[in-house]
Amino acid sequence: MAEKDKKINSLIDASVLTLGDLADVDTVVGKPIVTASGFQVIPFSKVTMGCLSGGGEYGDIKVVKEANSMPFAGGSGSVVSMKPMGFIIDDGKSCRMVRITDEPIDNLIEKASEIVRNITAKE
Repeated sequence: MAEKDKKINSLIDASVLTLGDLADVDTVVGKPIVTASGFQVIPFSKVTMGCLSGGGEYGDIKVVKEANSMPFAGGSGSVVSMKPMGFIIDDGKSCRMVRITDEPIDNLIEKASEIVRNITAKE
């Protein structure tokens, strides 16, 4: 493998390892919180990640021997966005999901499905 390929690969590897540490399972589905009444509340989030890496050589154009390489320039950048999405609530008898959203139509759909579920459960 050429020296420049090794340098680019090391940049990419470092970025991916860092992103993996930022978005582990405990970040997406949080650790359960047990309330005094015995309920378990489990938070969950939406994680969006992006990574960009690149590099190249600079200097005069000339024939370069394997041992005599041109100067290398490279860089990498990463973006992580985490947004809380809601909670899963377990009371020991049933589980329900409470979503956190700014969209009124999502809230309306969620409440309508909850009402239908309660009506069908009583029949």
